[in-house]
Amino acid sequence: MRIFYLIIFLLISCEEYNLPKQKGYLAHQFNKPEYELINTDCNFSFMINKKSEIKNTSNCNIIINYAKLKAEIFVSNLKINENIDLLIQDFNTKVQENSNTINKINVSEFNDIENNKFGLSYFFEGNTPSNIQFHVTDSISNFLVGSLYFRTKPNFDSLMPSIYYIENDIKKIIETLRW
Repeated sequence: MRIFYLIIFLLISCEEYNLPKQKGYLAHQFNKPEYELINTDCNFSFMINKKSEIKNTSNCNIIINYAKLKAEIFVSNLKINENIDLLIQDFNTKVQENSNTINKINVSEFNDIENNKFGLSYFFEGNTPSNIQFHVTDSISNFLVGSLYFRTKPNFDSLMPSIYYIENDIKKIIETLRW
């Protein structure tokens, strides 16, 4: 009887288990960014990363494309015609719609009194369509709005290095923006 249990034990214990292969994610290597000044046809300028490409679209809308990261920053320059409250309300509505599936929001405020520039930037931690949204205004005639989007399924964990890299470029855009 012992031999019977020994044989059963050996047969059961030698079973091989195959586990599914884990997903792998890209590990981008980021070089220190170099910036260049961009003058638009809409009477404003700012600096962008040389690794990105700028595309002008209609009505002073610009797309900053990061081809290797499959990312784009959509930027719109809107004119204020006694409607700044409406523009801010529209921006806040977009932020609210974007924040349905987030874990955390980090808000940064920008105040550059010398250049008459004020704004907010929202960084969303979570699987959202847009991980960064921002606006900058001079409170008189210009209101610039921007959003970061990736051309891939939202997965914050895998996109996080790219998001932080582009966040620094967005800060540079805001800091160097001139009307």
